[in-house]
Amino acid sequence: MISSAMHTVNQARPALDAKVWLADLTHTQQVVSSDVIPAAVGGIATFAESRIDLPAPIRLFKYPERLAEALEHELPDVIGFSNYCWNFRLSYKFADAIRALSPRTVIIFGGPNYSVLDTERIEFLRRSPVIDFYVIKEAEVAFANLLEVLASHRLDPEAIKAGPDMPSIHWLRPDGTAALPTELPRIADLTQIPSPYLSGHLDEFFDGRLMPLLQTNRGCPFSCTFCVEGLSYYTKVYRSNAEKVQAEIDYIGRKMASVRATGDRNDLYIADSNFGMFKEDLDTCRGIANAMDRHGWPEVINVSTGKNQKERILDAGKLVRGAMRVSGTVQSLDKDVLKKIKRSNISEEQILDLALRASEIGAKSYSEIILALPGDTKEAHFQSLRTVIDAGVDFVRTWQLMILTGSELGLERARGDHQLVTKFRVLPRCYGQFTVRGQPVSASEIEEVCVAHDTMSFDDYIACRRLHLMIAIFYNDSVLTAAAKLLKMLGVSPFRWLERMAETPAHNRLREVFESFDQHTRDELWDDFDALAEFADRPETVRRYVEGEIGTNVLFMHKTMAITNYSAELAEFAGDVLCGVLEEAGKRSPETDEFVADIVTHLTHRIRNVFFERDAPVHAHLKYDIPAFETAEQPTSLAEFAHGEPIEYRFVLDAIQEEFLASRLKLYRNKLADSRIMTRHYTVKFFRHAVRADAPVQLEGQRATRFEVAGLEESIG
Repeated sequence: MISSAMHTVNQARPALDAKVWLADLTHTQQVVSSDVIPAAVGGIATFAESRIDLPAPIRLFKYPERLAEALEHELPDVIGFSNYCWNFRLSYKFADAIRALSPRTVIIFGGPNYSVLDTERIEFLRRSPVIDFYVIKEAEVAFANLLEVLASHRLDPEAIKAGPDMPSIHWLRPDGTAALPTELPRIADLTQIPSPYLSGHLDEFFDGRLMPLLQTNRGCPFSCTFCVEGLSYYTKVYRSNAEKVQAEIDYIGRKMASVRATGDRNDLYIADSNFGMFKEDLDTCRGIANAMDRHGWPEVINVSTGKNQKERILDAGKLVRGAMRVSGTVQSLDKDVLKKIKRSNISEEQILDLALRASEIGAKSYSEIILALPGDTKEAHFQSLRTVIDAGVDFVRTWQLMILTGSELGLERARGDHQLVTKFRVLPRCYGQFTVRGQPVSASEIEEVCVAHDTMSFDDYIACRRLHLMIAIFYNDSVLTAAAKLLKMLGVSPFRWLERMAETPAHNRLREVFESFDQHTRDELWDDFDALAEFADRPETVRRYVEGEIGTNVLFMHKTMAITNYSAELAEFAGDVLCGVLEEAGKRSPETDEFVADIVTHLTHRIRNVFFERDAPVHAHLKYDIPAFETAEQPTSLAEFAHGEPIEYRFVLDAIQEEFLASRLKLYRNKLADSRIMTRHYTVKFFRHAVRADAPVQLEGQRATRFEVAGLEESIG
């Protein structure tokens, strides 16, 4: 049996005369779905190379097209694939094609999309016969050990399968039984993994399409049942030392400076589960701030900040000058739900303080709420949303409960305890058709989501999803800042306005959008995995997915539809319901009616001709200074913003917005580009500026920075 201990300099390095490849594939045919540099498999490669002599560096792949092209010229002796919910079926189809071309190639899979139950593991291995070995949990040591054993067995996987177990490696024995040993200890010092950035392994992936990924620590001290990292295996947090982290930041910054110079992306993804919660994170932020000064990178940081230590998280946000959103990630605020999902949360008071203080340091705040967690009800879900919205959180991410293989909620026991009703659907953007040596490869990824359980009906689920659409269109990223600020000034709940919109039938063409959303929300769900898989993998179906006929993100598709095609109706509907909520609260007056009318006019013209015909002039008259009201700290009356007589405004895009929109339309390169921009970036940042018609053409003091227009809205995957 191979030891889990690290090799010392005095130990002989085994040699493996083999071509070894590692693939962390992503779907690419509509857009690049998982658009991060493959640093995880890069670390597996550098660690293995530090232990084993190979004739050539391990070759890494991210794009299926590149892997297919490489297979035209040669075949690997060993290939490993990452297994996530967003790429397993694609990876398996490629593995199957490789097996047909090269029966002797050793095929290895690894990743979190793998059950913790032995019965389900055995079923998975039997359903996946082309997989020779599955690496569980952390892969660096186990993969290197496996390569050593392959070297000693002359690349004969069948001889290994007939031999003794290896920790962290699962396989089917020749007699059909399964070898399912326990996992190796985790790596306590991540510095022992040579940096794949500093080694140059990842240089080819700085191509303007992928976002650099930085991980300074691994593990999560929380025990959430819906998350793979909620298992006890991941409880302790281990990290890299500061020297390695700082060196990686500087290296990435130098690479991204060149990417930025071509007008491509200029962001960073931090993979730590609770960034900002630990004192070492402040050192990381200082290094990032230094990279901002030296390299002009990053302008935006996509990260999940911690669930505790809010003061430290705010300090982290200040150090990076507001480049990251600060999260009050609660998932639910209902005590019964929190107990059932084993989650410790921050208090409502802390969320309010977070929202208020994030704006003080120039950062955006966000919160995340998951629908249909065990114990959730429509009322409880609405109350959680009410709390974070009325607290003033800038952006509320609403998620459906995805049943992750490898999480506690994925177990049959948990499903039965809560009477979970689940359905299957194709993951948006995760589909494609490729050719491997003349043979077609079609794959679509499928996820399982909870749509009802013992305390939530399916009809309640649909009602909650309708509310999510209202939040996405009218609230997130301050699309209607003036409306929310007016309500707060008058002591009325902004959430009530969103709730009323979800309850109120639209009286204009916008009704088509809302009815379409409800229908698509139902139609995307399938009862049977196999039936959906058979349908989704048909070449004609994949073509329809790629062209956007079916399979899009239902919420963002309808948000885009509403904003781009029904902007006037959208603004009118929001204004009508706003007046109704004010009347309901006894706060409506002729003055508020005039002000709301100006809010409607202002929004309608800010949205107009953003993606197409951007040079067309856009003008309107306003009785109130809506832009000034939106930026006012704490307005106390509407009279101070009244013009007296209507003033003409021009609604214009500045040069940086024009540059940003042109680069994003180029990056996404298809008819779904407007939808992709809206799902990946701060929506309001590419809306037009309202400038008084008698003001100079230059938007002095109002120009958006590249940072402001480039912020991420939707998480990867």
